[in-house]
Amino acid sequence: MTNEYDLIYLCPKERSQLRSRADVDLRSCLYNLYPIFSSPMRGISGSKLVIEMAENNCLGILHRFDTLENRYAMINEVSKANVPFGIAIGLGKTEDEFLKTELSLAKTAVEKGAIMILTDCANGYIPQHSERGKILRNEFPDLALMSGSVVTQEGAYYLQNCGFNYVRVGIGGGSVCLTRNVTGIGRNQLAALKDCSSIDVHLVSDGGINESGKAVKSFALGAEFCILGGLLAQSVEAEHDGIIFGMASHRNHMLNGKEIKSIEGRDMTVEKKKPLKDILEEFLWGIRSACTYLNAKHYMEIQNKANIVGVDQW
Repeated sequence: MTNEYDLIYLCPKERSQLRSRADVDLRSCLYNLYPIFSSPMRGISGSKLVIEMAENNCLGILHRFDTLENRYAMINEVSKANVPFGIAIGLGKTEDEFLKTELSLAKTAVEKGAIMILTDCANGYIPQHSERGKILRNEFPDLALMSGSVVTQEGAYYLQNCGFNYVRVGIGGGSVCLTRNVTGIGRNQLAALKDCSSIDVHLVSDGGINESGKAVKSFALGAEFCILGGLLAQSVEAEHDGIIFGMASHRNHMLNGKEIKSIEGRDMTVEKKKPLKDILEEFLWGIRSACTYLNAKHYMEIQNKANIVGVDQW
């Protein structure tokens, strides 16, 4: 796990006028949901957790790593709860495969209440994003479309031009991700956010956020939303059996019948400790507390209310 979040701290710029953490507004621009998404990982974001995310005013994103039959079943189960949710889809090996399988599944999901579609690919720089993004934006002109992952301004700009208005920022920073080790590709998460923040899209910080303070630092550097994975795996609603694994791990390749290529994920033992509601409430109260220090009435004011100080600056 990277410790790059510990390279900076935030300091208030001014005296706070907020009397209580309850005065802080955490509603986002996405249907007034709180700015927390679940990572679309097998073992974490199944239908049970996605429903509970919505019950706590956050967005769960159904993972795509299962049979097509089971993926439709997850959509149907969530739709019965009548809650907003997101859906992860693949890019497809060919455009024809994408149209017949992934786009068809996305249409069903949207009909049943999905408010976001994520083209779930770790590499946001490949040409398929342009081809698939145009298809999705034409099919869903007003929907939240997310893609990624990128770590540069150029990458964020490319995805914006592909039709995506939400961009995942972060490569190799997750608790079960080995991409930086295997490929040498990656970047300090906060530097990546700062670089991408000049592009007019909604930035989603993805990787290594297992504490509320790391989400706050992400917001200070330009993120508008955060994705949680390993932390949510500690909830009783997560679907794993005690082990979570990267989506590019050997285990996930085998489970999905994929050809074994570069292994960029690992297995990790996780204990289910408490209800998701308790995890989310503790996390969100942490963000509210930070806002009271910074005189930030709304969490999106953090970027302008915080002085960013490096640990070597005394």
